[in-house]
This record gives sequence, C-alpha cells and structure tokens, in this order.
Amino acid sequence: MKLSDIHAARDRIAGRVERTPCARSTTLSAIVGAQVYLKFENHQFTASFKERGALNCLLMLTGEERRRGVIAMSAGNHAQALACHGSRLGVPACIVMPRSTPNVKVQQTRVFGAEVHLEGTTFEETLAYTEDLARARGLTLVHPFDDERVIAGQGTVGLEILEQAPDVDAIIVPVGGGGLIGGVALAVKSTAPAVEVSGVQVERFSAAHDRFHGRGSEPGPSATVAEGIAVKSPGRKTWPLIEAHADNLFVVGETEVEQAIFTLLEIEKTVAEGAGAAALAALTANAERYRGRKVVLVLSGGNVDMMILSSVLQRGLVRSHRLARLDVEIPDVPGALAELTAVLGRLDSNIVDIVHQRTFGGSSVRATVVELVLQMRGEEQVEQVLAALGEQGYEATFRSGTNLSA
Repeated sequence: MKLSDIHAARDRIAGRVERTPCARSTTLSAIVGAQVYLKFENHQFTASFKERGALNCLLMLTGEERRRGVIAMSAGNHAQALACHGSRLGVPACIVMPRSTPNVKVQQTRVFGAEVHLEGTTFEETLAYTEDLARARGLTLVHPFDDERVIAGQGTVGLEILEQAPDVDAIIVPVGGGGLIGGVALAVKSTAPAVEVSGVQVERFSAAHDRFHGRGSEPGPSATVAEGIAVKSPGRKTWPLIEAHADNLFVVGETEVEQAIFTLLEIEKTVAEGAGAAALAALTANAERYRGRKVVLVLSGGNVDMMILSSVLQRGLVRSHRLARLDVEIPDVPGALAELTAVLGRLDSNIVDIVHQRTFGGSSVRATVVELVLQMRGEEQVEQVLAALGEQGYEATFRSGTNLSA
C-alpha cells in the first residue's frame, strides 16, 4: 500500500464526507501545557471516521459488485457508515451484528435501509455467519479495518491534519484493529516524517500495544467503555503499517477514558464515545512527553449509548466532588431530620437524594444514620460542610467513591 492510494481515496471521497475541523482548544492547552488541537471526526454525518473507508471501498466496486451488494460484520460505526453510503449510492448493504448489540445501534443502522441480521454471541460465530452469507449470496465483504481500500480512506484523516495544522509535532490516534492509525501513519510519515504518530488502546484490549512493545497479551475482562476499539488483535494488513510507521503505542485505563469523555463534554461541549476520547486520555496520562509541543488528538467518533453517557457523567461529578455522599448520624427523635436538612440548606448544599435508615444504621437504638447525596461545588465545599456539621454536633462521614477508580 502506498501514499498514492490515500491521495486517490481523498480525491474519490471529496465532497461526499465532511472535511472535519481541526481546532485548537485553549482550555485543554492550558491544562496539559501543550498546544492541543482536536480533529473532530465525531462531526461526520454518522458521527465517526468510518465513513471515509467505507465510502472509498464502495466507490471502488465494480458495477456487478454494486448490483449484488455488500456485507459487513459490525456492531457500530462501520455498520452505520456502510449502510449510509450504500443507501446514497444505491448499493444494497447487509449488516451482521452480534445478538448482544444494543437496540439503538440496530435501529440506527436500519434507518439507512440496511438489511440487518443478529447472529452469534462471539466474534467468531458472527464472522463465520457473515462469511457464509457472503458466499451464498455473492456479496462483497467489506472488512471494518483489514482492507486496503478501507485503510486508504481512513488515511485521509492524516492528510487533512497536515493541511490544517502544518507545523504539528505529534498526532495521537485511537487503535482498535488498526485501520485508522495504519492509514494516518502511512500518510503522515510519507509526507512529514518528523511528525510523531502514536496510537492508544485500552488496557482490556491492548493486543497491538503489547505486540508493538514486544510483550504477550493476556485476555482481560471483555467489557469496556471504549467498545469502538475493543478488538482482540490488529489486522494482517494493518499491523505491518503500524510496525513500519507508528512511533509509539500507549495504553490507558477505563477511568482515564471516562474522565476524557467527561472533560470533552464539559470543556469542548462535544460528545465523544469512549474510543473517540481515548486520545485525550493518552495525552493527559503522558502530559510531560508533550509539554510545549503542538499535538493533534483524533476524536474518532461520538456514537455513545445515552445510558452509558449518563453513567459516565454522574461518575465524573462524583470524582470531582460535585456530587458527594455523606453519612450523618442524628438522634432518633421527632424533628431531627428536619433540623439536619435545614442546616444543610444554610450551607448551600442541595440535597439530591436522601435515605433515612432507622433499622440497620446508627450507633444505638436512640440514633439513626441518614445517607445523603449532595450537590456541591467541589472538594473545598465538601470540607466546609463536614467542618460545619461537626461544629453543630453531628458525626458526619464523607464517602469518597474511591471504587470509581477501579
């Protein structure tokens, strides 16, 4: 695969996908101590970079292949991208998804007119069904990352970054199967070899990272907030590109990815899925390496389940002590609970939730424990409230939520 393949892909898909912004974040730059730029691939119509590779592949099909249609195995962004552009081009698309795929993703794919099959409980089962169906119906299989046409399309992200941030020092790219970093690294290193290109994976799916650093991979828990890069191994066609052109691969934890989602929404007012926020997580965890340098983070996608997003935001508020849980012991007498809530009101602490546990709490039968979730301004106010409650004669304990770092 050559740089010319990526340039051809850019010409081919021009005007059919967004040339997404690559904008400087003043606040993130101040926090990290670097010039931080964000490449907003979550601004694509289907909210991910996958449109580039899917469209490039569709446009390279023969007339007969277009007539017969395409098939892909995907539970998310690739499915939507292929279904969307297949519909626009009049190419029938068949998508095979695992049975465990959230209904919202199934419906979003069907909106574009794709035929959706729910088959298999494991990757191997779903892939086997996809390949069998492709052979039986003469459909062209469009792999989500291990296809040179797809890789070339994803590589157009790299060309755009070099044009939009011509003096960039470093680029950080999320890594699943390797289609995005493979294309970006080839495009960037072939054009501006001094630019550092690094990838990032999550700890639970770190096969490419481990292989890059000469270590074996141990299978971990299957659940991750970054399901878009939850791939067990890089592709046969993507790995040589990573090995030849990437400078480094990082690994980050679940908590770091959650915090990056929270930060991007709060500071940049942009929604990133876990995979899309992974580049910021890597930058934050390795801030010293990038201090004073101009770095571009690829926000690869923004398709996040609303329930997951809600949980991430709530957990972020807990970590920043803007939601605080206190246990306060009060006398088990009439009016004691009202008096406690009045005290908290005078301390500007808004009560979000309250549990008055009489049977299972308290140091004696004449006392009871009240569990409160309070809306706070941060750690400083938590300390002020605890001190004030102590002065009022209450025994109050702050539950830090340290389990959220697990």
